Amino acid sequence: MNKNSLSRKNKVGQYDEFISELDENEVFVFGSNLDGFHGAGSAGFASFNIAGNHWRASDYGSKPKGWLGFWNKKGQGEGPQKGTHGKSYALPTVNHITGDRMRSSEDIADSIKKLYTFAVARPKLNFLVAQDVKNGLNGHAWEEMAQLYSSHPIPENMYFYAPFAKYIVGLKSNNYKTS
Repeated sequence: MNKNSLSRKNKVGQYDEFISELDENEVFVFGSNLDGFHGAGSAGFASFNIAGNHWRASDYGSKPKGWLGFWNKKGQGEGPQKGTHGKSYALPTVNHITGDRMRSSEDIADSIKKLYTFAVARPKLNFLVAQDVKNGLNGHAWEEMAQLYSSHPIPENMYFYAPFAKYIVGLKSNNYKTS
């Protein structure tokens, strides 16, 4: 992604196109599970740089923990990661790949707060959150995810996909820093 496509509208950082590459100062933020099995959705994209569910075709299940994906690392369910082609941040929105899948809204909000704290401490990096205006694999509606991302002050270096960002802007409970 070219950093010139990043913008700020109504105090919220935005990007207009799906992320396909990262500049050196950009971090891909994806929804993950606590197991660190990054096989589908935005997590799978961070692993394989291909949209869709490709973990079986890529034999991902047999890859060892610590295997480096395109922007992430298998087995690490939360926090900063570095893959073969760039950096990412795993934001856990799912407990486990089987069984008790859905994380509570409170747990996700706590993980978002950790992400924001991490981002504030790294002002030279831009964090690009992979969240669209459709429901993902985590069991939470995208409207609820917008509310969760708005539950804490959003750092200046946090950027959202433009169609999703406009819903964050519209929330009454926003606490944004001014640009």
